[in-house]
Amino acid sequence: MKEKVSVFTLGCKTNLYESRQLVAGLKNAGYRACEGLEKADIYIINTCAVTNEAERKSRQAISRCKKLNPDAKILVCGCAAQHDGGQFSENVNFVAGTADKLRLIEQLNSTGCLRDELPTEYRKGEIFAAHCKTRDFIKIQDGCDNFCSYCIVPYLRGRSRSRSIGDVTAEAENSGAKEIVLTGVDISSYGKNTGTSLAALCRALKDVPARKRLGSLEVSVVSDELLDAMEEGGFCPHFHLSLQSGSAEVLRAMNRHYTPDEYMRAVEKIRAVFPLAGITTDVIAAFPSETDKNFEESLAFCLDAGFSDIHVFPFSPREGTAAARLKRVDSDVAAERVKRLAAAKSRLKADFLSKNVGRIDDVLTEERTSGYVCGYTPNYVRVFIKEPCKTDEIVSVRLGKAVRDGLAGEADTALRKV
Repeated sequence: MKEKVSVFTLGCKTNLYESRQLVAGLKNAGYRACEGLEKADIYIINTCAVTNEAERKSRQAISRCKKLNPDAKILVCGCAAQHDGGQFSENVNFVAGTADKLRLIEQLNSTGCLRDELPTEYRKGEIFAAHCKTRDFIKIQDGCDNFCSYCIVPYLRGRSRSRSIGDVTAEAENSGAKEIVLTGVDISSYGKNTGTSLAALCRALKDVPARKRLGSLEVSVVSDELLDAMEEGGFCPHFHLSLQSGSAEVLRAMNRHYTPDEYMRAVEKIRAVFPLAGITTDVIAAFPSETDKNFEESLAFCLDAGFSDIHVFPFSPREGTAAARLKRVDSDVAAERVKRLAAAKSRLKADFLSKNVGRIDDVLTEERTSGYVCGYTPNYVRVFIKEPCKTDEIVSVRLGKAVRDGLAGEADTALRKV
């Protein structure tokens, strides 16, 4: 039996998919591999660089590995390694970038650096079955062509490129998970370099026997064609629709390719087809040049849109981006804006949860916590079901009162779906 390898992931769902592929590939090669940080002979840290905090956590993970096993070999890959591999070179054995992470399996006994030029086409390689019983992430695309003024990712992941519909469908059919999530750096651009579309992929997955979700979307892809394909293909009515700001001026400064009015029309279009859709979003507080007026516009927009949840981020300058050269908003002002957006998030989430109370819906049970089994409805309401109740099942549940960050649920075992 070969050494034990621990793979630790920071960042997005795309990173998580790639880490799970690494774990499955390592097992296929005879290694004892696992996800997370535990004592091991070799560590692979799949890093993130979307914010300064993400890079700090990547460095922190290396320190944790050294404490767990001072003699272990440490390999670092991913966006932070692509962005600035030198920050890790003194403390690790091997540094790789974002391209071909599976090649790390060949490099476990090497030292040095492997950072290839970023590819312009999707590199088709061996896909390993990750055997996730509950939720499986399937990467359909990599890279981004949007070049938002604050974002370093296009420089680290390269231009947008897509897998073929046949490849994605084959992986989905072999997954075996109760739910699959289509993920990527910018899945809204899926198919643009191959002559197809995200809607066509949704239709192709119609007969896959699993719940299906889409990852983060851009406003431009929300169309009648996509919504019809999602409805036809049995996709969950949950949309993570990136906003970043509700101010037209700030959106222009961010190089986002829509206006607040266009965004709101996309929200209305979604709700016309999926009335109880969960619509979540990201908002950056205190982007450079954001005035008090701009912020109030953004806050009011969030309340009008009626999001089910908001991920609030203070602006984090990334060296090499256009926004990093702009004058920052005062730190006390930025902190107050984050606080007010967080309060709006709590209010909106409570409103959304209240609209779901009393409904009967299907919940995919995932984990146990403090006497409950937790899971999510199709529209992404977190539900706490009193035990006894099995995990890794889809259960019909009556949704009750608000509890923690979701709703209490009473399982109807007679309607359980396995």
